[in-house]
Amino acid sequence: MRFVLIIGTILIISIKAFGVGYSNPQVKRDGNYLVFYYDLDGNPNQEAVVGLQIRVKNRIYTTRNLHLEGDIGLTPPGPNKRIYWDVFKDFPNGLPKDAKWSLLVRPTHYTNPLGMKFVYIPGGCFEMGANPHDKWAQKDEKPPHKVCLSGFFIGQYEVTNRQYNMFDPKHDSGGGKLYDLSKPNQPVVNVSWDEIQKFIKWLYTKTGEVYRLPTEAEWEYAARGGLKRDTYWDDAKQACKYANVYDETAFEKLKRYKTSKVHFPCKDGYIGTAPVGSFLPNSFGLYDMIGNAAEWCYDTYYAEAYKYMKNAKDPVYLNPYISLAKVIRGGNWLTAYRYNRLSARSNYLPGLRDDFIGFRLVLEP
Repeated sequence: MRFVLIIGTILIISIKAFGVGYSNPQVKRDGNYLVFYYDLDGNPNQEAVVGLQIRVKNRIYTTRNLHLEGDIGLTPPGPNKRIYWDVFKDFPNGLPKDAKWSLLVRPTHYTNPLGMKFVYIPGGCFEMGANPHDKWAQKDEKPPHKVCLSGFFIGQYEVTNRQYNMFDPKHDSGGGKLYDLSKPNQPVVNVSWDEIQKFIKWLYTKTGEVYRLPTEAEWEYAARGGLKRDTYWDDAKQACKYANVYDETAFEKLKRYKTSKVHFPCKDGYIGTAPVGSFLPNSFGLYDMIGNAAEWCYDTYYAEAYKYMKNAKDPVYLNPYISLAKVIRGGNWLTAYRYNRLSARSNYLPGLRDDFIGFRLVLEP
């Protein structure tokens, strides 16, 4: 078998402004492996996130898509770092001649060139699904099951109107006489799953970075932050400290529309969406994972999807033959108890929009 080794283009993405970077890069062949050598520069107490990206024509392979070992992912600074890539497992006929690769080094809290903030979530395992004792749990949130995930970057905030309008200046999140949804720091809403895919492609042209919607498992893992119960609060009266939900303020203004017969017994101060980051963050430092705008996920929605995810690694359910609908998570400003829970699931067709649906992104490490 002929091994095609091209060491022509190595693009280094190194965030020196954040105190991390690397030096002395080399790439060598070792049997079936390509070995990337580098020194990781930075504060000894500050870990960085190292990733690898391969581009072959118009296709991009990221860290999670490649068979890599060694000093990849969350890595402490120091000399003599190595990444081993088993090339033939990803390219059985050898690496194509037109392949280009990028070694990426980012801090754990990263701001992209457009000002969007991301937090690195270390990989791990958790029990996904409803707590058996949760009275609001629905059938599609069961059975609880163990899931393991690789580390990933996720948006610290929901994507805002200001950020989305850089892509589509004509987009209007809407509103009405009682509330405004279109202010710059509010989460963008009234945007479809299909439109988000175009936004993601535009982001790549602007940043050279690979973005996508979170999988349903990634979303719940990030939202829980190690929490086993289904809300950040023990008492519903405390909900308004953590989330913009259907509260007393919204109920009094909107009850004639019969949005819901129940509401949280507290006041969050907003009828519609709130500016992102207005409430307390979770243990990962993420804001608005419950409430504010509901959030699109990558997966196809299927009520019984959890039956196929038990003990899975980086699970994602994609089956257009079962359903065309996409998963929505996180509750929103217009609903009360049933949906504003960490395990609650909902769904929408990918071409539709609504006042309560927005999104946040995952950045491939």
